[in-house]
Amino acid sequence: MSRAITLTALILSVGAISSLQAQEPPSAPVSPHHGAMAMGKADQDGADPAKFVTKAAEGGLTEVALAKAARATSQDPKIKQFAEQMLRDHGQANEELTRIAKSKGLAVPTSLDSEHQAILQKLSNKKGTEFDTAYSKQMQMDHEKTIALFRGAEQSSDPDLAAFAKKTLPTLTEHAKMANDLPGASRTANAQP
Repeated sequence: MSRAITLTALILSVGAISSLQAQEPPSAPVSPHHGAMAMGKADQDGADPAKFVTKAAEGGLTEVALAKAARATSQDPKIKQFAEQMLRDHGQANEELTRIAKSKGLAVPTSLDSEHQAILQKLSNKKGTEFDTAYSKQMQMDHEKTIALFRGAEQSSDPDLAAFAKKTLPTLTEHAKMANDLPGASRTANAQP
């Protein structure tokens, strides 16, 4: 597969994390105060079924697209192994979320919005250890925000989405721990789940 086709496929695959990251650019340092405000918003969005489906689907699509980029670009075995797990776990969660949402007549994003595409493009332009570091930090931020979103969704008025969030949270928490151990990951207090 040519690099152009691979990059195009990655861009089309990613979608979910952009809206989660709309509150902070990926390269901006996260202060404890700002992170708490962002998590409060994510908690609120998680409780609203339609917002939760949109943000969770966008996040899941983004995780899959970034994992494909990591699998294709990274030379680090730990990054590649993590990317494979992201492909499996987020792929399965995306399918389950889509099934639940469609049964309720809720719209589910199928592609990345412009913000998430920009994140993917920025990351895809990096190589070597620069890519590994950027990917690791992105995974820390993404999982921190996703955990907050899913914790909010545990309080959803929709019992099926609340059950999905509760069932998925342990996997997301494990992903966050794994992301903290990736090469180049910053081990800040905010990076902890």
